[in-house]
Amino acid sequence: MIQPYSVFLPECSQNGVIFNSPHSGAYFPEKFLEQISIDASLLHYSSDLLVDQLIRDTPLFGATGFVNHFARVYVDTNRSCREIDPEMFQNSPQKGNFKKNSKVARGFGIFSRKSYDGQELYQTRLPLSEIENRLDQVYNPVHKALSGLLDQIHQKHGFYILLDCHSMPSYEFIDPELSNSKQPDLIIGNCFDDSCSEKLTQYVANYFTNHGLKVAFNIPYAGGFNTQNYGQPHDNRNALQLEFSRALYMDENMLKPHEGFSPLQLLLTGLSENLSKNLSVFFPEQRP
Repeated sequence: MIQPYSVFLPECSQNGVIFNSPHSGAYFPEKFLEQISIDASLLHYSSDLLVDQLIRDTPLFGATGFVNHFARVYVDTNRSCREIDPEMFQNSPQKGNFKKNSKVARGFGIFSRKSYDGQELYQTRLPLSEIENRLDQVYNPVHKALSGLLDQIHQKHGFYILLDCHSMPSYEFIDPELSNSKQPDLIIGNCFDDSCSEKLTQYVANYFTNHGLKVAFNIPYAGGFNTQNYGQPHDNRNALQLEFSRALYMDENMLKPHEGFSPLQLLLTGLSENLSKNLSVFFPEQRP
């Protein structure tokens, strides 16, 4: 069994910026492959493939990288640990212990019930033990490590900036009759100003618009669990969700990078450099 995450520390002095990729993992446990009833290759379309590679070089300028390795359909760490559909399991547990919101109802809770195109993953209900097994195997270690890292950085520097990096399917991939021209290249989610200071949010947005990207805010991606949970700007704990259109950097049908991959990778590396040089603008009392 593989480690559920990797942390990439900078060779230079560590600053208060963290680039996180919670959905780029592609690892399916053998037991999971025996449980599902559809072609496992289809499940990669539910992930943010290649996002971990897009942020690969951000530690060159003092940022820290954090990457999940397990596929999100197995365990989605960008969900609350209560976002579980009890109907997925044998001897269904007490429903009051879980949070069945709209995402869970659609089949996309912490454990996916459906593929990206709406197919049921499992023909039969799962053993109840799967809940504890998957939480202990993946979810809890990831959040213990991530929250510990964020606390450590906050204690050292007096602040942190968590950039939770994701990708969204292009309009044309969803429906070939639609055009990508009306879709933003990037949607920045800050939970409607609850997870990150407005000044820092606008600074990041300006960086991308100055480099030619079309940027929107919060709709329909205001920020998942990581952004909501770790973003507390009143305490200099800032979290932004960055949702890039996959059309920018990959062939969505083949799940392969195209000629736009390197420019977007360089753009994210440049954001790391840019933030590193300007942290004092936002945190004048930062600790060395």
